[in-house]
Amino acid sequence: MQVLTTVSRFTNEERRQIALPVAQRSAAAFGALADSISADAGVNGHGTLSVSLGAGSAAPPQQIAFSATVASPYASTTIAVWHILITSHGGASDNTGACVLWSTLLGPGRATADLNLGGSEFLQSCSPRWWSSGPVDATQPRLGLAGIPQSPR
Repeated sequence: MQVLTTVSRFTNEERRQIALPVAQRSAAAFGALADSISADAGVNGHGTLSVSLGAGSAAPPQQIAFSATVASPYASTTIAVWHILITSHGGASDNTGACVLWSTLLGPGRATADLNLGGSEFLQSCSPRWWSSGPVDATQPRLGLAGIPQSPR
């Protein structure tokens, strides 16, 4: 539940921020969001959950992407969440998503399998091609462009 809540709240904030001019976007808002999730008694009823902001950027005009770690005494999972908005003469295309970078629930190192969040809820592992160079387009995130590491540090 905590991972899904984090994904949902980060996605909503990215959607809000990508509509702003680049100069008005705030990476600090994502740190404040992580702190608010940690302090939310509805998500963190026992006070053992910690959500921390990792690497990311709100600076590229067409993409906002951040990583966040959801940690408890039982497990730690780091996710990447992105929102891409490409506008052109033909209209707008967007791509919103999330993936798991690494998780103690999947073993050491970069996640190479999807993370089962319970029942039928899964979070896909991050594709290595999402660190490829090239311009931002609506087909895939450019996590490297946002400074998100591909492997745990």
